[in-house]
Amino acid sequence: MYNTLILFSLLPLSGPAAGEYLAASPNSATVYVVKKAGADEQIPVLPSEPKRRIVGYPPEQPVLPSLVVPAADTIIPATKVSSAADTNASFAQPERDPDSAHVTGILEIPKRNHVILAAAYQSVLTTLKTEQRDAEGHIVTGADGNPVLIPIVEGMYVFKDQILGGFDDRELQCNLEISECKLDVAVAEREKRIEVEFAAWGYRVAEAELQMLMETNKMHEKAIAQIEINKAKLALQQADANLQLQKYTLEEVKTREVIASEKEVARTKVLIHLRKLIAPIDGVIVKIDKAEGEWLREGDPVLEIMQIKTLRAKCKVSAKYYTQDMVDGKNVTVSMRMVNGSTEEFPGKVVFAHPKVEAGDLFEVFIEVENRPSGRSWLLQPGRDVSAVIHL
Repeated sequence: MYNTLILFSLLPLSGPAAGEYLAASPNSATVYVVKKAGADEQIPVLPSEPKRRIVGYPPEQPVLPSLVVPAADTIIPATKVSSAADTNASFAQPERDPDSAHVTGILEIPKRNHVILAAAYQSVLTTLKTEQRDAEGHIVTGADGNPVLIPIVEGMYVFKDQILGGFDDRELQCNLEISECKLDVAVAEREKRIEVEFAAWGYRVAEAELQMLMETNKMHEKAIAQIEINKAKLALQQADANLQLQKYTLEEVKTREVIASEKEVARTKVLIHLRKLIAPIDGVIVKIDKAEGEWLREGDPVLEIMQIKTLRAKCKVSAKYYTQDMVDGKNVTVSMRMVNGSTEEFPGKVVFAHPKVEAGDLFEVFIEVENRPSGRSWLLQPGRDVSAVIHL
């Protein structure tokens, strides 16, 4: 704080009338400012000739506005509110329309119509081309009968299951050839019946030998020792066991080998399939993240496809007048104002009514809307506001 010495010289009460201004003279109130020793700041000094307002004494009393009291018969008594329901009654909404519900919402793209194709394995993006197709989706072939390949660009319309590119799969192609060779060998082994036929021949020989010994003993009692007959019976049992083993080997083991080889071939084909970029939906390519020759890690995005033929409007319905069962599955007429000032209508349907009621007694509904083309574009665009009438 500053150490300031202020000296006042009082003016006499006589002089100009109250409310007038008087220029200060040397005899008027003078302000002297003493600067504190060692202060770094510049101390402001009041002007040498300030103006002072002369106020009469005693001060004048202010004039208050007159208060007009209404007559007793014109006073309206206050309405007593007994509950919150009475308060809300004055803000009650109009009664609901029994035939329709009017809502507004925002258009968005369903998740199933917006996909990002990514690398399934760590590999090199070898190609980003596809077969040229006509408006109906048929593959266009060249003079040699092979499909005409064209590069992928933004704005290109693609069809579901269309191959858009691929990764390096040379190693997998070699594994596929090896698996197919193993399958051929397994099939040949299963069809080979030499072991079974040899076992069957041995069984017939053992059976004939035993039969001969038995007939000899019938003709000449005890001509053949019992031990020889027992050996023949044992040989027949061994031949039968060998025959059953060969049949099992042929029908079971070889068959299992064939099945294992077939599954190995199928697995290799799946791995090759995953090395290709295949469109899961019909739509337009809106973004290309990678180029041919780039090394990609598993999960790196490559292409982004969007389909706006079918959009979804997210709206909210009043739970005071409607329930989820009343609007779910109902047909809808969606309207949107165009840039030229006209209003276009589109058919739709409520595909989901959320069971939860949010603040304000509202619940959310999803309305699927069928879009219409307009030249190379579409009339409805995601992010636009629309109004809808739900037909109950």
